[in-house]
Amino acid sequence: MGARFAVDCNLGKLAKWLRILGYDTLYERGNADRSFLRKAAEEGRIALTRKRDLARLSPPGRLVVVKADHVVGQIGEVLETLALAPDPARRMTRCLRCNELMEEVARERVEGLVPAYIYERYPRFQRCPCCNGIFWPGTHRRHIEEALRKRSPDRRP
Repeated sequence: MGARFAVDCNLGKLAKWLRILGYDTLYERGNADRSFLRKAAEEGRIALTRKRDLARLSPPGRLVVVKADHVVGQIGEVLETLALAPDPARRMTRCLRCNELMEEVARERVEGLVPAYIYERYPRFQRCPCCNGIFWPGTHRRHIEEALRKRSPDRRP
């Protein structure tokens, strides 16, 4: 199953990148407080925050206070701190908007729902069962792979 995260409002970009890596990542829009920590613990999630004072609350579950200021360093910091090695097969399997696992969808079912040039160019599509977003492996996938190589501690995606 892998690590699951609860991320507070100060780490929105990190939440997106953890989803890109395939991690189940709950993004909490409110400030991190005792209820945020309690909810994370009840759901078996590792709480991630930038708020150093939360560590003094003796949280009921696992808490990582992220020190890096920019997402570039935050990804590496979290992966290194938790000794995580993301599975490349899980990349781009979660919706970046709502965290749901994506479903493969037959190409014919997206005709008219995506721009015609996208429909003609790409053979595979995924759909989010929650928000109904439709996704395809466009050039953004290559950009993501390049960004991950730069951000990961050992320079591997």
